[in-house]
Amino acid sequence: LLSTFSGFKSVNTSHLMTEWAHTLPEYWGIDPDSPIAPPTGGRLPMGGSVNPKVGPNWVVVGDAGGSINPFNGEGIDYAYETGRIAARLLRESIEGGSSIPLQRYPHLLEEEYGLYFKVARLFAKIIGRPVLMRELTRVGMRSRTLMEWVLAIMANLLRPDELGAAELAYKSAAAIARVIPERV
Repeated sequence: LLSTFSGFKSVNTSHLMTEWAHTLPEYWGIDPDSPIAPPTGGRLPMGGSVNPKVGPNWVVVGDAGGSINPFNGEGIDYAYETGRIAARLLRESIEGGSSIPLQRYPHLLEEEYGLYFKVARLFAKIIGRPVLMRELTRVGMRSRTLMEWVLAIMANLLRPDELGAAELAYKSAAAIARVIPERV
């Protein structure tokens, strides 16, 4: 459930999960009326939306830092990557006896993920509108090639060493995102 859906605050995700479980085929063996444990969960910040990302002797990484792909909700690789960046800067800070290297952390994250996450946030806003989502799905599902491009972009599987259709489509979307103000 994306927060781009206008009524997201009124949706109880635990009830939504139970309702979804009632739609599952019987052969899956899931009884939503007898769960093993009550459903729990919470909202995860996406697209680098958590601030501040660094303090005098701390950094936030992974889910805690909002390093979740807004295109698809994936975050494990971002947790590893942001953890590696943070570890390198923490090592530099400890070895140098200064927290100054840590202050580069937000800039490094912006450099690595900023534009991609912005494109993803704008895409999430677009698909949060049911009419647009319906039309995009109608068109996209009829084209295997288009869906392959979309998958490559949404899963961040773009190849920097090649310039295929997905890379060109992303570069076009990124060029548009660069000129759109953050709060649209």
